[in-house]
Amino acid sequence: MQILAALVFGYFALLGRLEAALFPATAPTLVQRPISSVVARALATATDPRVMEAPGAEHVVPVRVVTRGGRVVSIPSGCGSLSRPYDLLIHFHGAPTAVEPAFERAELDAVLVITNLGIGSGPYEDAFAAKGSFQDFLKRVNSVVTGLCPGKNPRIGRIAVSSWSAGYGAVWRILEREANSDAIDAVLLADGLHAGFTGTGSGRQVNDLQMAPFSMFLERAKAGQKLMAITHSSIPTAHYASTTQTANFLLDSSEVRRNQVRVEGPMRDMWMTSRADYGSLHIQGYAGQDKTAHCDQLFAIGETLFPLLAERWRR
Repeated sequence: MQILAALVFGYFALLGRLEAALFPATAPTLVQRPISSVVARALATATDPRVMEAPGAEHVVPVRVVTRGGRVVSIPSGCGSLSRPYDLLIHFHGAPTAVEPAFERAELDAVLVITNLGIGSGPYEDAFAAKGSFQDFLKRVNSVVTGLCPGKNPRIGRIAVSSWSAGYGAVWRILEREANSDAIDAVLLADGLHAGFTGTGSGRQVNDLQMAPFSMFLERAKAGQKLMAITHSSIPTAHYASTTQTANFLLDSSEVRRNQVRVEGPMRDMWMTSRADYGSLHIQGYAGQDKTAHCDQLFAIGETLFPLLAERWRR
């Protein structure tokens, strides 16, 4: 909870900027950490001699490490799944104790990387501002996976990026470059897409230049070429566009209609109040204007956003 509290503080200090490194320049130090209860049960099943197996069945031994700097790399389906190019989900900003169980609940057959870089969107923007930074990130991820699964010669297949809160800063910078946008199959945003304003007073509008990378990806999602899924709360913001305002901007500019609904969400007192679906574009609006509503967006990601990716990647 201390980690989550710090991340929540970062949301309400969104414009703060800290120094942050993406990955160390040297080879990462792999540190084994406790695994979740879901993974623990899988491990117990894989190693318990009392469990009867079908002839030729393979053990599924999940792998999970934390690199120097705190980046989590998790392979719930084990190294055996790397006999083919592996799907990769990169999540920015969110306590692993929330993101990993959500990933497991969605039954995603992929490698999960969780990256936390600090308070506010600034560190995430900085980490991917330079040309080639995303490609370097992917190389380092693959290097860690190769170290975990020697002899497999793993290769990255489909790529999805997800974020909660301030982590959208990384997604924004990544999508700014056309080659990155082309390489990414899915974008998932949980209550964190913000932007500045242009104009003042009654003429104030969401900054369309900052929204351009998301707008272009949205058009490809409408056509079914990509997946784009967004959830947002109703938290108002004064000096920059709220997640509701940015979602409305995307829908208005793409002429997609938002329908009013009242559907109980996966968390207590979490209610979906609107949704818009067009092709592979999905935007869900939720009630709630406090920190609890904001945190619910992270804890519910295994029921709101990750299942959409799992369905797409099962095809």
